Amino acid sequence: MKPSQTFDPDLYDADSPAAQGRCTHHGGAAAECTGEAVVSFQDEDGTWQSGCSLALEQLVEDDAIEPLGQGA
Repeated sequence: MKPSQTFDPDLYDADSPAAQGRCTHHGGAAAECTGEAVVSFQDEDGTWQSGCSLALEQLVEDDAIEPLGQGA
């Protein structure tokens, strides 16, 4: 299980969807995701991703990331 943190736009390239506050977790569906990014986390490759509240819920349920506030 990977740690998570409150969404931080400074973790991403300035022109990326994540830096603009969009959810990148939903992959190809990110353009369709209307949720605002609330969480930042690293994927299996160590790349920072952003997630909306639904993504956060799904990732925590799948034990992929820790709930917000549970990281080091």
